Amino acid sequence: MAQATEGESSYTIVAGFGVPGRAVVELLHSRHARYCIIELNTRTVERCEQFGEHIIEGDARDPQVLARAGIERATQVIVAIPDQAAALEVTTQARQLNPTAHIITRCHYISAGMEAKARGANEVIVAEQVVAEEFRRLLSPHVSTN
Repeated sequence: MAQATEGESSYTIVAGFGVPGRAVVELLHSRHARYCIIELNTRTVERCEQFGEHIIEGDARDPQVLARAGIERATQVIVAIPDQAAALEVTTQARQLNPTAHIITRCHYISAGMEAKARGANEVIVAEQVVAEEFRRLLSPHVSTN
């Protein structure tokens, strides 16, 4: 497990270890922050365990899995799983089990982002907004004003 040096009380649970979850863990690792990853894919868990990653196998929607990950002491919960319905349920469970954690939830659509906030997410990252902004950024230099 990564050991905290800055902010000793900080502890993050990262649900999902795809590209977004890995980016979060890289940042946490670089800051020597304590964290636990919850991942559903057995092969991913086995591969990561070989390298000493603090990762547990399970469905983050399950309160027992969240408990194994340390939900009661989590200061942050990152819901980075791609299944939007599951992400909403993880958000609900995490909020019920830890009323003070800062929860950031990944969603595909604005409507789901609003639902995630209603279920307890402090912040949401909405894929369609990120994609829209990237289109705008890439297209902007190529559009002239007449």
